[in-house]
Amino acid sequence: MGSYTLRGQQNGFALSEIVIAAAACLIVVLVGLALHRRFHHTSAGAQHSATASAAAPANNHNTNEYATLAPATVPSKTPECSHKLTFSSNGNSGPVTCANGDLNTAEWTSLAALEPTVLTLGYTATAVQVQAALCADVRANVSNATEGTAYQIASLYYGWQFAANPGTVLTNGTCVNTDD
Repeated sequence: MGSYTLRGQQNGFALSEIVIAAAACLIVVLVGLALHRRFHHTSAGAQHSATASAAAPANNHNTNEYATLAPATVPSKTPECSHKLTFSSNGNSGPVTCANGDLNTAEWTSLAALEPTVLTLGYTATAVQVQAALCADVRANVSNATEGTAYQIASLYYGWQFAANPGTVLTNGTCVNTDD
């Protein structure tokens, strides 16, 4: 019987060792999975960022880092900020930019409420398309001053650079708003 008790104690000891070893293995596996997921997620994000940066056009901001402000359908090409607006007696508001030159989202939002077409034109708008939108907005009773501000902020947002300023249609008599 003594040998049976000794054997039972050895089997009992071996069983507790197996349980402890299994628990330790389970912990190691769970920690390994957690680390793998964390590393995989981080490296996938870094790989995505590297791909996005490589795809960005030279000499342009990476547009993936800026918001898409309604009614635009593409992100801003300019960094954004928010600054308190002031309003003039003619209803125009500002500033278009913050002190550092970033696009003032408060101004964009204020102008967007007026639904000017010029804010919807996109990156590849031509000067002719911009002029047509400016005139359409003025004829829809957006003041020349406010439409000039809308042109300024849209130009900044989309990164437009024209040889001649399409906004001159607002001051040369081409577009007439009878309310001004």
